[in-house]
Amino acid sequence: MRHLVLSAASFAVLAGPASAPAAAETPIPPSVTSPTTAEALAGLDEYIEDARQTWQVPGLSIAIVKDDRIIYSRGFGVRESGKPGKVDADTVFAIGSATKAFTAAALGMLVDEKKIGWDGAVHDYMPSFELHDPYVTRHVTVRDLLSHRTGVVTNGGLWYGSGFDRQEIIRRLRFQTATLGFRNQYQYQNEMFIVAGEIVPAVTGISFDRFIADRIFGPLGMRRTSTSITALKGLANVATPHALLDGKVIPVEYRMIDNVGGAGVINSSARDMAQWVRLQLGGGRFEGAQLIAPATLAEMHSGQIITGGGADATFKFNEYGLGWGVQEYRGQKVVRHSGAIDGMQSMVAMLPERRLGVVVLTNGLRTKLATAVELRVLDAFLGGPVVNHSAVMKREADEAVRIAREKAAAAPALATIAPTRLPLDRYAGTYSSALLGRIAITLVNGKLKLARPQATAVLNHDHSDMFKARWDSPGQMSILGQTPVGFTFAPDGAIATMDLGGDTFVRE
Repeated sequence: MRHLVLSAASFAVLAGPASAPAAAETPIPPSVTSPTTAEALAGLDEYIEDARQTWQVPGLSIAIVKDDRIIYSRGFGVRESGKPGKVDADTVFAIGSATKAFTAAALGMLVDEKKIGWDGAVHDYMPSFELHDPYVTRHVTVRDLLSHRTGVVTNGGLWYGSGFDRQEIIRRLRFQTATLGFRNQYQYQNEMFIVAGEIVPAVTGISFDRFIADRIFGPLGMRRTSTSITALKGLANVATPHALLDGKVIPVEYRMIDNVGGAGVINSSARDMAQWVRLQLGGGRFEGAQLIAPATLAEMHSGQIITGGGADATFKFNEYGLGWGVQEYRGQKVVRHSGAIDGMQSMVAMLPERRLGVVVLTNGLRTKLATAVELRVLDAFLGGPVVNHSAVMKREADEAVRIAREKAAAAPALATIAPTRLPLDRYAGTYSSALLGRIAITLVNGKLKLARPQATAVLNHDHSDMFKARWDSPGQMSILGQTPVGFTFAPDGAIATMDLGGDTFVRE
């Protein structure tokens, strides 16, 4: 789960694929006959409701597609905690990184039209695209963008709370220097999907948002799907995001993240997303119209790079395709992607050979609920053992919390907390980064306050010249936690730099 961070350089829209728990990794015996739909759905309502309450998530919406039909769709819980509005299959949620597959599909359509190629150089389509390494700049392909293999480290600070638009984010990528090596290793990367989305207007003159609305949402009848929270104003039946802070579930506001574009900007409903799943399972064909060539879709569903982790004798591969995770679950190929942003979490998963797909949308964050429901559905339709994934995952989560608390309690306490080197007012000022822009530090009511264009935090003293930024927005706190902040000094004793979660800002 990529939201559990202390570094601004590492937070991201939640992304799949995630490994299935060991308890569920049971191959399908050859003698097992596929259950009927009625058999597969038996007990599902009760399981979902129990899991929703276990994870303290206010609402969940689900749709299941089998053999090109929606065979199950409904909602559980409420749109906003403490209010009566019920969730149903048409309730709109933010889908986070499940957007990435739409971006890949848009570019796949341009591949079909010979306007771009999977292996075409991004710089040829978008001359403004520039990375720190000139060689990588010239050789990064569309395929590289869509499979997280550019080697460039992601940095959520470029878009989350930055105030930068998509073009400014792309311009600043040239200042991101940390890499794992070009095409050497999978490394999840949101900003490259922003670039991928902006290839669309670069070669067509049509915005990414308008293109997928006209070429995907419209033909699929996804009438409640959009690419901006501005479209949610005045719209009925919209879920409210929630954060779990200090043991309490609280509503939070939607964050304006239009700038994240092709990486995670879509809002949709389970019923609308079911049409998207029908397209994927139908070889790019939807109700008689071929929207994407079968070979193009097959390439999107094919592994391009090994993601690492989660593999054993049963879970035999764990790869990333083009906007999709590609894995094995109980002897079956599964194509899937998760997604999350402030107070929302989603999962889209398909077993192509079984023509089965499931969409799970929730208005809670930092839980395993969506995955627990997804795997329960896959188990039910595959036959054989059905595992209570929710119970297994909750026990694991609770145990991890217990261990962390015990370690914290056992850590030796500091006899005294070293004071700051300077009076607090001396830390106030403006700090800047070529990559991330400016940050202002002010002293307010005896506390240092940090401000970015769309994010603020109070700096609580930790020890010496180290602080912890506690973000003012509950949504940000649920994603970022408390971010470490430190200061360095020049030989003359003046403050030289501020470090925010691993990113360095120079004092102006």
